[in-house]
Amino acid sequence: MKAGRRPSTSLRVIPSVSRHTGPLCTCAVAAAALLLAACGGSGTITGLVTEVESGPLAGARITIDGLKTHQEISSDATGRFAFDGLPPGPYSLKAEVPEYVTETRDSVRVARGATARADFVLHPACLEEGEYVDGGLTWALQAAQTVVDARITAPSEPDRWIVDGQCIVGIDHTATVLSILNMGPSSSEVTRTIHIVKDGRMPFAAGDEFVAFLRWEPAIGRYRPIAGPIFMIPVRDGKVAWTRTDAPNIRDGDAASKAMASLYARLPSARAAR
Repeated sequence: MKAGRRPSTSLRVIPSVSRHTGPLCTCAVAAAALLLAACGGSGTITGLVTEVESGPLAGARITIDGLKTHQEISSDATGRFAFDGLPPGPYSLKAEVPEYVTETRDSVRVARGATARADFVLHPACLEEGEYVDGGLTWALQAAQTVVDARITAPSEPDRWIVDGQCIVGIDHTATVLSILNMGPSSSEVTRTIHIVKDGRMPFAAGDEFVAFLRWEPAIGRYRPIAGPIFMIPVRDGKVAWTRTDAPNIRDGDAASKAMASLYARLPSARAAR
C-alpha cells in the first residue's frame, strides 16, 4: 500500500430477490377463469309436483341421479323444486309421496348453462282389484241401478279411474245392450251402447255376453259392476251359466230372456226387503 492513499473498499452487489408476482398472478387469474367457466357451464333442472286432482304437492321427495350426481330434495309449499350446478348431460328423476304412485322422468338432458324442466303429476296409489262380497241376489237387486243383458264389443287398455275418492285400475268396455230389466223410470235412460268399467287389468273379451248388475258412476260417466265379477252372469249361446242357489226360479241353461223375466218377478220382494 502506498503512503497517502486510503485503502479502497470493494463492494459486491448481491441481486435482490424480486417480489414481482407477474407469473404467479397470471396462473391465479387463469385458474379463476377456469373455475368461472366451469361454473358458467353448469345447468339447472326445475319442476313442479302436482296431484292429479287437487293441485301442488308440498314435501314430495325428489331424487336425481346422473353423472357423479345423486341428490334428494323436497318440493316446497308450492310444489316446486330445483337442482342447481349440474354438469351437462342426461339425468333421471323420481318423485315420491306416501300413498301415491311413484313417477319417474328418464333422460332429462341438461345443456351447458341452460335450465331443463321436469314436472310430475302424481296419482293416488290405485286399487288393482278389490275383494268382493256376495251379498245375495236380493241385495244385488237392491244395489243395482240397472240390470241388462249386454254383449261386449270392444275393451280398452287398463287405465286409472277416481271413484268416490279412491283410485282404481280398470278397463273400459264398450257394450251393446240386448235387453233391459225394467226397474223403473231410470231404465229408460239406458242407451243401446253403454260403457262398463271392470276393475283390474284382465279385460272381458269382445263377444262375451252377460246379465250384468250395474251401478252408474257419475265421476267417470260409466257403469260399473256392483260386486266385481260376482253379478256378471255369463250368457253362452243365449243361455245363462247360472250357478247360484238363491234364485230357485232360475236354472243353469235357461234362456237369457227367461232369466231376465224371473229377475223381474223378484223385484217387488227385493224392494220390500229394503
